[in-house]
Amino acid sequence: MRVVLAELLRHDEPSRLDELAALAQTMEFEVVAGMQQARPPDPAYLFGKGKAEELATLVKTSEAKRVIFANRLSPSQAFKLSKITGVEVIDRFQLILEIFAMRAGTPEAKLQVEYARLSYEMPRIRERIRATLSVEQPGLKGGGEYEVDVHYDAVKRKLAALRKKLSTIATTREQRRKQRRKRGFKLVALAGYTNAGKSTLLNALTAGGAKVDNMYFTTLAPKTRAITTSEKILLTDTVGFIDGLPPWLVEAFKATLEEIYLADLVVLVLDASDSIPEILRKYNASLRVLSEYPVQVVIALNKVDLLGADELKTKLDLLNSFPQSVVPISAHQKKNLNALLDMLLTKI
Repeated sequence: MRVVLAELLRHDEPSRLDELAALAQTMEFEVVAGMQQARPPDPAYLFGKGKAEELATLVKTSEAKRVIFANRLSPSQAFKLSKITGVEVIDRFQLILEIFAMRAGTPEAKLQVEYARLSYEMPRIRERIRATLSVEQPGLKGGGEYEVDVHYDAVKRKLAALRKKLSTIATTREQRRKQRRKRGFKLVALAGYTNAGKSTLLNALTAGGAKVDNMYFTTLAPKTRAITTSEKILLTDTVGFIDGLPPWLVEAFKATLEEIYLADLVVLVLDASDSIPEILRKYNASLRVLSEYPVQVVIALNKVDLLGADELKTKLDLLNSFPQSVVPISAHQKKNLNALLDMLLTKI
């Protein structure tokens, strides 16, 4: 599918179009054009009206079938942008949900994705109810309002049922953790921004078997494997973070994220091949999620095989100023993993 990317920037705000393009490519979309505007958000189109019309022209000339905004769109903004461009308009979070749906391979992951999708849909259903009311005669309840209201109530019931199922999963996971601790295992979780190399590191440190590719959100359901060391350690690969996660998405993956929050130690995997501003952005985005609980964190600076000696030193000097201990590694080449294991044994 041919897509156009769009982004509204605030004053001095860095662009996120590169990351949005990577997300689109994960869905095998063809990015044919991009458009940006720097201004306060317009209530109707997010872009200004003139820029929205330019976007419509760009969509037509590029023969795109969809527009994807880096910004979060309100239901009414998405509707109006779709009307003016003549194609479907979605935002970054809807794209992430589509990736999740594509990646969900286990029953647990499918439940989490469905819960997130319906949570996102709820305010949009209310918007459709308001839109229906605006065209009905005052004092009369039209069929459109009735149908959307029925759908809204059905979604609420479905969300309640999914919450119950996800709560059961969380309880099962907690019981499993207790059994593992009774057997003397220490629990270590891999965390970090999506596509930092967590699954590759799991495979390098254990018998592995985790799926690996150079795309976002390969892992949705946790995978736990034993590490062969002098201590009994279980290592869990978890869902990747991404900047600006909304509360409803965090809630959907609560059972998975608890594998991080309740671990004895968290290994925060950072991508050494990123620029320093990107490393800092992804580090801060990850810490915002990890700050929910007082977890003990160490940093694994991954993909150091892609750096020269001087660049590696510069980035290590920066990270060594952080409160967490840092170990430079290459999971792909299995480089310096013994130093990481020594760090784990020391910390736990």
